[in-house]
Amino acid sequence: MSGLCERSSERAAGFLPGAKDMRVLQVVEATTAGVRRHVQTLASTIDRRRYTLAVACPPVRAQAFGDSLFVADLQRAAVPVHAVPMLRAISPATDIHALRQLVQLIHAEQIDLVHAHSSKAGVLGRVAARAAGVPSVYTPHSLHFLGIQNPAKRVFFLLLEQLAARLGDRIIAVSPGEHALMLAHHIARPEQISCIENGIVAPQLPASYDRVAMRAALGQSSDAALIGTVARCAAQKNPRLFVEAAAALLRDLPTARFVWCGGGELQAQAEQWAAARGIGHAVRFLGHREDVAALMGALDLFWLTSNYEGLPTAPIEAMLLGVPVIATDVVGTRDLLKSGAGLLVPPGDAQALARTSFMLVQRRDRREALARAARRIAAERWDAARMACETAALYDQVTTAHADRPRWRSAHYQMSIR
Repeated sequence: MSGLCERSSERAAGFLPGAKDMRVLQVVEATTAGVRRHVQTLASTIDRRRYTLAVACPPVRAQAFGDSLFVADLQRAAVPVHAVPMLRAISPATDIHALRQLVQLIHAEQIDLVHAHSSKAGVLGRVAARAAGVPSVYTPHSLHFLGIQNPAKRVFFLLLEQLAARLGDRIIAVSPGEHALMLAHHIARPEQISCIENGIVAPQLPASYDRVAMRAALGQSSDAALIGTVARCAAQKNPRLFVEAAAALLRDLPTARFVWCGGGELQAQAEQWAAARGIGHAVRFLGHREDVAALMGALDLFWLTSNYEGLPTAPIEAMLLGVPVIATDVVGTRDLLKSGAGLLVPPGDAQALARTSFMLVQRRDRREALARAARRIAAERWDAARMACETAALYDQVTTAHADRPRWRSAHYQMSIR
């Protein structure tokens, strides 16, 4: 445990003078997929004797694609949830209304710190925190401008990140690669950016788990390869590459089967791509599923075909379940696999992904060795308790620094927002 975590634990246990309950508001528009899991994990693992977390979010994300249990899961975990409608796209009327609600909520709930997640809530949460006179932390969960092809729009969203950074106190990069990228693009001052890698609670399969039955339900009734992923079916995750690599591998392994778990705006189009390549019988797009661990446990290989990432958690779960991972060599994912926890292939290279997969399917000894190494590395490095501990320590640093800051700016923003 790092020194920061030790000091945070001491505060949580009441060993340091002046320790008191800290009220933290998590502001979330992207209530699905990786952000959903990150916030739920943080809320369930942070020390509640020291930190009281509440969440402000839409009741259901506008583009949830079946992933709609964020609020219900938090409520079952006794985490207070405040409905604040937000949209992913820029919407002046909705955004101003959400901003006013957030400022009112911060005052009403006597919030000490705002932690905003992903791009839309990242802007609204930091503006609201500044208007209310409280400090803020922001976690992008991958940088939105990286996925924009139009140069003018890409520059616009980069500038938006840089401007919003001036309103907040700290930014959390969830991987060393993302941290380096933030520095290279001058997202914020170097001392303003902290790296806290994602962590997850290790998945557990039930004692009654029937791997053979799950494989059959996923379309693989033999011992032949079953390859899959868990990801939003969106441009960032590159489902077209998944289809092309599957088509290439099927030429050498015609009995292989493929599953994509996760809904998204490209699901229907991805199904069309598979049909056009003549592999619709071998590739299934399942949409959103809640039984992700059971599904992963049935796989022989896990693919991640993303164009960019922050630090994806689905491959970590696959590692902990003993499923070898092959992924594109991009920001975030590279940090997961470069230490021997999996294999990397060039981004966009379907043939390389197919060749590497063919090799692993043929080499059971290599698969098993890779799975053992991945399970060990994942358990040591990407643990939920470590992530929560480091985040709590950052909360302490930010609120302590803010206590000594002049307050005239806060008053100015309170007047302007009203």
